[in-house]
Amino acid sequence: MGTLSVVKRSRVIFVAVAMLSVLTGASNPTRAQQHADPARVLVLGDSVFNAFTHVDSAAELMNQRQTTIFATQGCQRLINEGCMDFAKLSALQQLRRHAGKFTDVVVIGTGYNDRLGPEFKAAVSAIMKEAEAQGVEVLWVTYRVAGNVKGKSRVLNSQLRRFDQRWESLHVADWDAHSKDTEGWFREDGVHLITRGAIGLAKLLNGELAPILERRDASPVVPSVP
Repeated sequence: MGTLSVVKRSRVIFVAVAMLSVLTGASNPTRAQQHADPARVLVLGDSVFNAFTHVDSAAELMNQRQTTIFATQGCQRLINEGCMDFAKLSALQQLRRHAGKFTDVVVIGTGYNDRLGPEFKAAVSAIMKEAEAQGVEVLWVTYRVAGNVKGKSRVLNSQLRRFDQRWESLHVADWDAHSKDTEGWFREDGVHLITRGAIGLAKLLNGELAPILERRDASPVVPSVP
């Protein structure tokens, strides 16, 4: 067999392998392609929820049930700049920043650093309006009545429940009730989470998110009008 024939056969084999690789890639997208689709849930939170960035098992527990983006940071506030210089973006700004990156529900775990009364009411209204504009629902987590935020959390929870009756797309997850009578969940302040507490929070969120996501999956998609 001549050298030229061998070269031609080698070229044919190379082209065939290349075409097979293209076809295989089309039917089996890469990991990057798989993750190009928007997540279903966005989690916003201050230093309490920031445990998700330290406790991998808690974050994985949520991602096993629904694809989740965690945009948490210590000192985060609802609509104002955070209580420390490094916390520039508020929860509202993070919500706007992640528009289009998730599809169904934003979880709000921010508020311990906010003021009571009109400021909190204005913050809830602003976040609800932004969520409705994005076509997503809101799962707002109650504040733990413990430690030096006991009185503040009690008032915030009372205000939050009144809002729950006003907004159809607002759902409240009762973290305060869920975390009562637990051992080994919190730091000494009774509010910030250690590993078992972060896992307990993830389980609560999974349970509260499930019916919301199921209902959205069952509802017909209304085509947009050009």
